[in-house]
Amino acid sequence: MKKTILLTLALGLAGISSMQAGNIDVFVTGSTAFRANVYLASQKLFVGGNPNVFYGSAANGGADSGFSKKTASWAMTGTPIPQLTNIQGNTLTVHGLFTGSVQGIQTVEEKTPLHFANADGANNGLCATYVDAAPTIGFSDASGSVTPYPASGNYVEEDVAVQPFVLCKSAAPSGAVASINNVTWEQFAYGIPKGRIPLSAWTTSIADTNTYVYLLQRTLDSGTRRCETAQQYYQYGDTVGIYIYDQAAHGFYGSDIMVLSNNATGLAPYGVVGSAGLNNANVDAKWGFGYVAGSGIAAALGITEVQNQSIGYLSFADAQNILAGNANNWSQVLAFNGLWPTAQGSSIKGNTGTNDFSPITLGYYPCWGALVLVHPVNPTGTPGNNITQFQLGNNSSPGSFMGVFNAQTAINGGAPLVGSIENEIELSKTLSPGATAIRLSDMKVKRAQVGGVISLK
Repeated sequence: MKKTILLTLALGLAGISSMQAGNIDVFVTGSTAFRANVYLASQKLFVGGNPNVFYGSAANGGADSGFSKKTASWAMTGTPIPQLTNIQGNTLTVHGLFTGSVQGIQTVEEKTPLHFANADGANNGLCATYVDAAPTIGFSDASGSVTPYPASGNYVEEDVAVQPFVLCKSAAPSGAVASINNVTWEQFAYGIPKGRIPLSAWTTSIADTNTYVYLLQRTLDSGTRRCETAQQYYQYGDTVGIYIYDQAAHGFYGSDIMVLSNNATGLAPYGVVGSAGLNNANVDAKWGFGYVAGSGIAAALGITEVQNQSIGYLSFADAQNILAGNANNWSQVLAFNGLWPTAQGSSIKGNTGTNDFSPITLGYYPCWGALVLVHPVNPTGTPGNNITQFQLGNNSSPGSFMGVFNAQTAINGGAPLVGSIENEIELSKTLSPGATAIRLSDMKVKRAQVGGVISLK
């Protein structure tokens, strides 16, 4: 009898101990194109939707000022919302560091530590310290199945949303791009391996054969680049021409790129433009040359010099403000094969209202990818992670982190769940200037693979 009482007491105390408040950290990385949507959804995971937020510096993958949902490094901390039943009684901290899609899923699956911002320092300002941890969740604009890093074993891939892409032209005040309003499939397919397209492809004049429009490209670890190349029937790792705009020299360089080096301004002869990352992870020979983030290409397209005759393939979000100001929303977007990403058509330029993505949801406009995320089934043993398998869960386990963060009405039915990415996309439809991504439940069509044939669901 005494043994039974003692055993019951011991079990009770163990239960109390396991319920004591602690810190739960989730580390998120991957797609730079989707970072704003992840930021907004993460905010809603905290009571009141108003966590304390701290940002990583420019030297650590973030920014030194102008902190916002588009900053690539941040940490949020606070009390989790009641819907996160599996982690109640704990302080939740979500750390974000967006390095690129392919690198994102690679670092999750290989448990590679990244340099995340910590939730300390000045609230709504720079963080004070950093933590090296392997990411828990990696977002990608392209499925790992079309990269060297397909999810398997302890790792699962979940669909999240649809990411629209657009071709945009530079803000050069005159020259070739000033007269370009459309890019054809054939022009795009030609330009990817060459890195540039002769103006004669638009004018049909032999006099324009040696006048070029340059195609700005991301590094190989970009999911945006993988969606772009797959759409034009190229394989991962196929040759892609790389040209970078040098604002100091007022021109492009490509064949004279000599070394892989981090260069925020694109000065010759450096081949990588953007943050170098932890242990120079972004400046790695396996990723090759190009722009680290879509924001880097957007910034290059925004250079208002006549020599800047270029176009680039960007997420709908990165394409919004190539030129600052609401009047310039999507001002540089081009039609693709005569089609536009929204029902507004050419009136997308300057749009401040709802974005009607019916050309995508109905299957007419092809520049889009199914955004996915990869995470471990059991995070035990992932460096820096303290979340349990029960707490992390998956998108079909109610009350878990993933069961809220990636909740889908296609799975659970009913209205979008507060704290989910799907809910943020739904809410953004009525905001100005409208949504920049598409809910899975809104799609009437599908693709069997990245860049593949579009068919009805």
